[in-house]
Amino acid sequence: MYASQLKQKLRNKEQTIGTWMIYDFWPGYLEIYKRVGMDYVILDMEHGAVTLTMAEELCRTARLLDLPLIIRSEASLYHLLRKYIDMGPAGIVLPWVESEEQVQTLREAIFCAPQGRRGPGGVAVMGVNSLDRAGWTEVEDSLCVMLQVETPAGVDAMSTIMDHDWVDAVMLGPYDLSLNLGHCGEMRHPVVVEAIDRVIENAHAMGKPCGMPVGSIEDAQFWRSHGCELFVFGEATSSARKIAVQFLEAMQ
Repeated sequence: MYASQLKQKLRNKEQTIGTWMIYDFWPGYLEIYKRVGMDYVILDMEHGAVTLTMAEELCRTARLLDLPLIIRSEASLYHLLRKYIDMGPAGIVLPWVESEEQVQTLREAIFCAPQGRRGPGGVAVMGVNSLDRAGWTEVEDSLCVMLQVETPAGVDAMSTIMDHDWVDAVMLGPYDLSLNLGHCGEMRHPVVVEAIDRVIENAHAMGKPCGMPVGSIEDAQFWRSHGCELFVFGEATSSARKIAVQFLEAMQ
């Protein structure tokens, strides 16, 4: 149910690979990703322009395909996170995590009492096996929660804000981290690599896998050699751009 299989792979430290939906929200992509064997998809509400209606339809399609679709929220705001969980995703990626307050807001928004203070409802009720507490517990136990580190403050605070049993993985935000370290876009700069290695080390010390967004096989192999087990690869429009550039260059 929801992200149960994904969570098991993460607990076993198995390699897991997903992709983004940021600019293009054709539901058929979900069927493609399921058929080729992607472990999950992240629907980006932080930078993307998807509407709530479209997001809810994607959540439902993903549930029917048994493909975990995880929403990346704009921020740790109770009303946003609660609304997104009401749409029935398989979990949440929370960006720019730096404080325990952000983590506790997330907990309160995605869990019902006694663990949180969410009142269950919304279209998510269509994906629940029963509307009693056991039904909602089954959903909550199946949610995949990832916390994203994108700032030096987040790196420094990891040991105090991410050591929760309901947090499944740590996800890096390498571009924003490089920007905030003064080396924008230089993901292989020694200062950036050192910070990322600290995140990976701290994640493993807490028994959690560490994720990395990557744009190429070379990037994935590089960060896998540094200990990452969880990858988010590509995005439909960026992949189309790369293929177009490669074709045009080959034809010159």
